[in-house]
Amino acid sequence: MQPKRRAAIRAKVDAFARGERVDLKRLTGSLLVRIRVGTDRVIIDEKTNLVVVVDVGPRGGVYKE
Repeated sequence: MQPKRRAAIRAKVDAFARGERVDLKRLTGSLLVRIRVGTDRVIIDEKTNLVVVVDVGPRGGVYKE
């Protein structure tokens, strides 16, 4: 992954962890949520107070199991 994309993703995840508003959406039929960062999606498990990044990838491919 390019350093600029990686930095943008990390900044969004850090903002989410601090409680700031981000483009957040709960995934249908799942306890997971996603954060949109441009064309990338970050899948997060937030059921504890610890933010766990489950998957990161381009839109469309990241939702497939």
